Amino acid sequence: MRKVPGVNPASYAQALQRFAQIVGNEYVFTSDADLDTYRDGYSILWGEPDELIAAGAVAPSSVEQVQAIVRIANQYAIPLYAISTGRNLGYGGSAPVYSGSVVLDLKRMNKVLEVNEEQHYCIVEPGVSFFDLYDELRRRNTRLQVSQPAPGWGSPIGNALDHGRGGPAGDNFRNACGMEVVLGTGELLRTGMGALPLGKTWATFPDGVGPTLDGIFSQSNFGIITKMGFNLFPWPDALRRLTIQTRNYADLDAMVATCNRLQAMAVGHGSGVFSPLGTIQTPSVVEIFKRRGGGTAAQINQLARDQNVPVWVMNLEFSGPEKVIQAQYEVATELLSAIAGLELKGGEIIHAPQDIGKLSDDAAAAFGKPSLQRFWEDTAQFGWDGHLWFSPLLPQTGPELRKAQQVLGDVCREMDFYWGMPPALLYNSTSIGPAASAYCIVKNFNVSKSDHAHNRRTREVVTRLIQAAADNGWSEYRSVPALQEAVMATFSFNDHAFMRTCERIKDALDPNGILSAGRYGIWPRHLRKVRT
Repeated sequence: MRKVPGVNPASYAQALQRFAQIVGNEYVFTSDADLDTYRDGYSILWGEPDELIAAGAVAPSSVEQVQAIVRIANQYAIPLYAISTGRNLGYGGSAPVYSGSVVLDLKRMNKVLEVNEEQHYCIVEPGVSFFDLYDELRRRNTRLQVSQPAPGWGSPIGNALDHGRGGPAGDNFRNACGMEVVLGTGELLRTGMGALPLGKTWATFPDGVGPTLDGIFSQSNFGIITKMGFNLFPWPDALRRLTIQTRNYADLDAMVATCNRLQAMAVGHGSGVFSPLGTIQTPSVVEIFKRRGGGTAAQINQLARDQNVPVWVMNLEFSGPEKVIQAQYEVATELLSAIAGLELKGGEIIHAPQDIGKLSDDAAAAFGKPSLQRFWEDTAQFGWDGHLWFSPLLPQTGPELRKAQQVLGDVCREMDFYWGMPPALLYNSTSIGPAASAYCIVKNFNVSKSDHAHNRRTREVVTRLIQAAADNGWSEYRSVPALQEAVMATFSFNDHAFMRTCERIKDALDPNGILSAGRYGIWPRHLRKVRT
């Protein structure tokens, strides 16, 4: 039996027996073979002494069982780490942030509790995956979809709580409405209109009366979410895509500014801006991008000509009633055509299908069908064991993106870590609004299960990138557990007032500090380091 830090083996054994009385022996896991399934398969610490591992796992099937487990954990000082489906690969997977914790595995809580077709919402438990919800919506023969990320095996609740992103809502936490929470004491809380015992607008009105508490439970360890409501979106009657590309490096500024204007007018939504040069590693390309600054605009333009690819490619998508998207498409092409040198390629109109199964994964995603296509493209295809993301948020301007590529690229070049011209994803949604939109550069750092030196080097590089980003006013919007404290340390305004406030909330809602210790740098009092 593995050890729990700070807990004697006899007490741990007693706690496990108590857990088994609640959930059954078959749902308490202590063998190495079982616990290996809770390792982070993409861990940047894989096989090293500091790898984050679970000492045990327990899988409840109801909120009452969750409450009972939390109360037992309080009695025996057992640290718990709650997961939904544990599919947060690239951002920590199933592994606890505090090594030696007992994973509270919520996958058995997998009910779609309600689907309201008229008011366009659903209420789900944490073990429901995007695949499960899609299947339920199809079973009901609805033409509704949930906002989802690319890999569909994750949990809507888990994804939203970590600010995962996907269409058509962008930040999926903004798409949530109403939650049920088990606090660190075992007490049950419902937020917003759910605090009204007979409330009928829990999943439709996000604020309730008084303080809005939902936000404190995202990317935190203040409670365990056992139910959450989500907006559902009708299938668009039709959609059409517009690809914008240029062979001139300097056109980026005008492209982004024009797309900002379009989105401020609620005309289409952006799905990405990237450089095809970021995927090319011929000697001539690598030689330029290894230079300090990453090459001049003229050199990059010449590379694009030599490789016969655009310097920049951006995509816009228009969805809704066909007459509306046609009008939006015309407005967009008119504004973008005013930028000399841009090439516009319009796709055909795709109508909502009678049988979504006949569409490609790419086309079907617009109508809510999840897949694993993007997931497999990002991992095994390239021969690595996994990856971690470096995803700083930037102001949505061309100059800021170019500055980030130079500043962050120079950090990598100084550390002899090839950076190239990484793709940059434009996460945008008209449902969020232009003021909240931001550029998100996504750099995929590869992880190896056998090359520990490579992983250590990657950690050093990403740690430097985190600080360089902060020095320029940028920060990641989420991070892997091994680097969460490094990110949170940069949020240091007024002597880390933000973290000190988080710690006060932690102490109030989880006084014994048993829930997900260390998540996003928030440690309970008994594990807290003295801040200097």
